[in-house]
Amino acid sequence: MTSVVFMSIKEIHMNRILSKIKNHEFRTKKPKKDFDYIIVYVPTPIKELKYVLKVKQPVVTPNKINIDGHGNKEFNNTNKEKYAYPIESVYEINKPIKLDNLKQKFNFTAPQSFAYGEKYQELLEYIDKVGITKLY
Repeated sequence: MTSVVFMSIKEIHMNRILSKIKNHEFRTKKPKKDFDYIIVYVPTPIKELKYVLKVKQPVVTPNKINIDGHGNKEFNNTNKEKYAYPIESVYEINKPIKLDNLKQKFNFTAPQSFAYGEKYQELLEYIDKVGITKLY
């Protein structure tokens, strides 16, 4: 994984992504640096770094996306600046990492919006070591 950001995605939304109901990750802010992967921290009640999403470059409003998918129609109908990252593939980290371990071993703080991968180089190396499994 080369260009990476960490993001928090709630369990309900991750479940929609896993079941392919949701095919874009929507954001109101865009990181200054482009990225190809989102490493997903799933907040309460899971509290784990658990998934990796391979994404394409975002579609920015007022551009439109296919209406098939959870939240897609709302994205197309908004007047606010928003970003829709098409989800290309989904992976699961072979050994999900609990928040306590993330804090202790990697000085990781759950991202409110996003965090750049290079801030957590040791954590990226750990994920490379334990590996990821492609779900789709």
